[in-house]
Amino acid sequence: MNLIFSLTNSMVRWLKVSLPRLPSPNGKRIGTQTLHTDTLQVAWQCHVLTHGPQYDPYFTVIAMEAHSRYVILLPFSVAPTQAEFEQVLLARWGNEALHLAVASGAINDDEVPYMVEAFTHHPCQSQWVSNTDLSIQGHISDAASWLINTLEQEGLDFLDDNQSYALGMHINQLNKKIGGRSSPSFLPVVRLMEDTLYRFGDGLSEREYPNTKMGNFPCPYPAPPQADNVIQLADYRRYIRK
Repeated sequence: MNLIFSLTNSMVRWLKVSLPRLPSPNGKRIGTQTLHTDTLQVAWQCHVLTHGPQYDPYFTVIAMEAHSRYVILLPFSVAPTQAEFEQVLLARWGNEALHLAVASGAINDDEVPYMVEAFTHHPCQSQWVSNTDLSIQGHISDAASWLINTLEQEGLDFLDDNQSYALGMHINQLNKKIGGRSSPSFLPVVRLMEDTLYRFGDGLSEREYPNTKMGNFPCPYPAPPQADNVIQLADYRRYIRK
């Protein structure tokens, strides 16, 4: 699995890192490429918000997954290293994804260790880029407004881990749309749960789904064109050798 961390310019400056741009197939929209998640890739758009007193500010990273528009709010008092940030985001993603899988009733508590094992040892390769998907950034701006309004209403300078999780979960249970008004709405919690079960829940399903191996959960992503399959299969083989 290819794991993409796409950082806005403010996030790049905050972490003090130098990152390449996400490659553009046609040489257009450099720095604002569209992100996508599919069977072999998960993409996160990351932005940082500064708040609190100017002399001693607090920071909240707003990380949003490309397909589900699921948001994770990560509070910091100082900027982490690149490795520390990756570890924190992966830990929160794993914990929240597992919680959704159990809360949905798709798996039970006894099956959690199997999914934890699958998540922890899933073959993965990280790719860090400087890029802002403008479609995702619009939803991130909405999440930022929720955060700032909450801080103002509660008279707080920052939200701790529990408060950030609670606010994020509230946002993730609101309907989202990608595209125009005629586009169907969806819930981020549902889309992330579907991805989690498909990606890390092999052998745990008690139901049988069409065109899906018995014991597995269905793929939430459309099948790519045949030409793309050859490339992706080669990538997959390369990843599992590691």
